[in-house]
Amino acid sequence: MFSNLLPLRPALRPAIRPAIRLALCAALALPSLAALPQTANAQTNCAELDPNGRDSGGDTHFATTVMAKKFDVVKAMLACGADVNLKTDEGWTPLHTAAYWGPADMVRLLIANGADVNAVGDYDGWTPLLMAVSSDDDPEVVKALLEAGADKNAKTTYKKQTAYELAQNPKIKALLK
Repeated sequence: MFSNLLPLRPALRPAIRPAIRLALCAALALPSLAALPQTANAQTNCAELDPNGRDSGGDTHFATTVMAKKFDVVKAMLACGADVNLKTDEGWTPLHTAAYWGPADMVRLLIANGADVNAVGDYDGWTPLLMAVSSDDDPEVVKALLEAGADKNAKTTYKKQTAYELAQNPKIKALLK
């Protein structure tokens, strides 16, 4: 189905650039985004949402919806039994995605529904907190993770960096002291 897109696969799947993948999926109308409902309500059919389904690239429908910041669809997927800790083929949970791209309300929603704040990426050792500080975007995301018990001493596998060492934003660094 996506054989004509195989040359683009590296651009669609980099571990740290899901926004680029999301934008490409939207621009190319790929099923990983286009096939998902853009809104949901109490009458939304759970089979239509397929909360624990995957696209052909290994991304979960739930994580893609989290990345798209579709709160009503995320809530509907949770009501339909979405696994908040289901990893993509790259080993990322939806909380990794929300931690990197925000907003803090999405992070809190996932945590309130049982997301593991110390989930470790399969090949790189990154936790949601490490993702959040690497984005240097929103201190509120970091605060939400820390309040939920995220381990600020966790280290990346490759360079053995802590969240404090990765952070560039002074407000985020202050939270990690």
